[in-house]
Amino acid sequence: MSHPPLLCKQWASCPSELSDIRKNIADVCQPLGFPQTDIDQIVLAIDEACTNIMRYAYKGCREGVIKIDVTQDSQQIIFKLHDYAKQVPKDCIKKKPSALCEPGGLGVMLMRQVMDSVEFIHTKDCKGNILEMRKNRVKGNR
Repeated sequence: MSHPPLLCKQWASCPSELSDIRKNIADVCQPLGFPQTDIDQIVLAIDEACTNIMRYAYKGCREGVIKIDVTQDSQQIIFKLHDYAKQVPKDCIKKKPSALCEPGGLGVMLMRQVMDSVEFIHTKDCKGNILEMRKNRVKGNR
């Protein structure tokens, strides 16, 4: 059974857009039955991913675009963050040893702790990068 998209929107690659992105993600997650602590963590993970896109993919350029699609299936909520910057290697979101407290990679570690799946999706016709993060649905809701 196909579900309609929960969100399909794009923003400029600009830090001033982050509060609207956070609000949109929270608004999408609210009716799905997630506890507020989970919603807060999901919002934080998406915020971190968008910040990384701005900082690393677009290298601070504010003319870039971040497109976020949120869909669902019977078991998961799927967040796809698409940028149109130079394609990065799939392994650039490798797990960092949790004992390390050096700068760099901690945001990815946070995303991996919050979400049930985090991976780059590369397709031949895709310009840029698609970061897909999946969160298992709360049992008994929608």
